[in-house]
Amino acid sequence: MSTVFFFPFARQLALAVVGLACAAAVQAAGPMPYNTGVNASGVALGSNAVDAHYSIVGSPAFGPSAYVKTEADGAPIQPGGWLLDSAVSAWITPSASFFFTDVPGVTDQITYRTSFDLTGYIAAGGHLAGRWSADDSGLQIRINGVAVPGVGVTQYDQWTAFSIDAGFVDGINTLEFDTLSTQSPTGLRVEFSESVFAVPEPGSWALFSVGLLGMGSLVRRRSRT
Repeated sequence: MSTVFFFPFARQLALAVVGLACAAAVQAAGPMPYNTGVNASGVALGSNAVDAHYSIVGSPAFGPSAYVKTEADGAPIQPGGWLLDSAVSAWITPSASFFFTDVPGVTDQITYRTSFDLTGYIAAGGHLAGRWSADDSGLQIRINGVAVPGVGVTQYDQWTAFSIDAGFVDGINTLEFDTLSTQSPTGLRVEFSESVFAVPEPGSWALFSVGLLGMGSLVRRRSRT
């Protein structure tokens, strides 16, 4: 008789444990990368400050510092030119001066890099969204070295939305933004709006552990019987 009742009970408990495991992760607001041109509190920096969250990489002419530029610097940040200032982001440029000596093939393409930490979150299935603008054009966004599909080319007088839904890794993640400008000035503007990543739910994991212990105990008792 004990053998007859063992399998239904064990199967039901196993199904309950599996259900708890599936519920052990919940969607939550994830870590948001910094917008361009802001301090650690997310407040826009003043003109000519160095953006501590973005660096210029792979350029023979610029880097690693990226410099904040505002309307106080005048053209090209003006009506009809670059997007105007906001309280949550600012333009960053490769030079403290808007205008520099252009060298074809050397000063044309610039890559800006930033990073964010997903430690404590589940990277797979995450979602990150925002918008960007660049002079002359923003060409591509990469997550951990891989191009994000479907990203539209953007220009300096408009915002272009982007969405990233794959390519995240546990721990530190790297975002890169490629811009192209055949003559100065040139710059980048990025604002993030959504960051959603699953996190393990402590209560669910506790129940999951209790379920595993309970199933083990039941198996031992039924085996002895």
